[in-house]
Amino acid sequence: MANILRLILRVSGWLCRLLIRCICAAYYVVIYYCSELPKARRETDLQVIAGSPLGSGRWCIFAINQGRQISSNLLAFLACLRDTGYDIILVNNGRFPERSITVFLPHCHTIIAKPRGGRDFGGYKWATKHLAEMGCEIKQVIYCNDSIFIRPSALRLMLNRLNQMDDNYIGITETFDPSYHVQSWFFVISGNLFHNKGFGAFWREYRPFSYRLYCVKRGEIGISQYLTRRGITPRPLYSQAMIVELIFDGSLTQAVESILISLGPDEYNALDETVQQITFQQFPDQDVTRSFLKHYFIEKLNQSNTMNAANLVLLERTEFPFLKKDLVYRGRYFVTQIDDALSRWVGEDADHVEEIRAYIRTRGSLRRQYSPSAMLARIGVI
Repeated sequence: MANILRLILRVSGWLCRLLIRCICAAYYVVIYYCSELPKARRETDLQVIAGSPLGSGRWCIFAINQGRQISSNLLAFLACLRDTGYDIILVNNGRFPERSITVFLPHCHTIIAKPRGGRDFGGYKWATKHLAEMGCEIKQVIYCNDSIFIRPSALRLMLNRLNQMDDNYIGITETFDPSYHVQSWFFVISGNLFHNKGFGAFWREYRPFSYRLYCVKRGEIGISQYLTRRGITPRPLYSQAMIVELIFDGSLTQAVESILISLGPDEYNALDETVQQITFQQFPDQDVTRSFLKHYFIEKLNQSNTMNAANLVLLERTEFPFLKKDLVYRGRYFVTQIDDALSRWVGEDADHVEEIRAYIRTRGSLRRQYSPSAMLARIGVI
């Protein structure tokens, strides 16, 4: 009887989520065709402001959603790109406050304030069209957005590495769930690919709806699948195989420590007894324990967002330059886990720790929020 009741509750919850998602999808379709798409509004709400070009042939299309407060970490992000030779097209979701334009313009080749809507892939589409129409030399294009904080010292190293690479399609991390793709908050394409007719066709066909699940499926996953079907396979700098090898390359103790770092609140509760056995008991056959942990971690990576699952491990064990902003907000980690990772930042990286901590604490966690917007965010709609 209890099993039947649980099944009924699970099916009822799934149907409720499906209904909410359908309603939200219909809402965003109406908003797109009635408000975001009309030509009159697109022309009225568009600003294109020229900055100072570098002429390097290396470009960065940077999508942001700028409010009144200007992030020092975002300015450091732009400075790292600029210092390593990237001309930046900064595209904002909505109009820029005048003060923001004054602050950002010295870092940028062009600032575009586009009509609100479309999220980050909407910004990518606007800026891709603008760059293609400029007729400039294009050796490489970075696509990134402001959903991440950076560790400046590590980012410079990575950008210098990218400068030496000529791969057509480079990602940072790869994810297999629900379909294989590289994540869209930072990816790189070559000039040859940018001028490819297929790449241009993807952006012409893409409709920039503001519905989050659509952006993930048709944008982030869609572009990886579109290019892969045409024989253009992404090269992730931090593949899942590399992450697994990194964790299990050392001693069993180091492997356990890395896995503990990666465990979120719900996962830790589910594995509490197993973790205690591995941590506090002496196993006669450590190879068996290592195999169990390795199998668990591989399965975990394959069933989750790689960045969410491994972000803190990568910060701990490598010169990884990124920290996702929503790790605590989405209930993936506790604040104290982020604090522990940040406590090891030194030099210029340490200058950004207080801003990052303040942002995470101010935003809070969906685990403790029950407003309508929090409920929609919890099921991935917004």
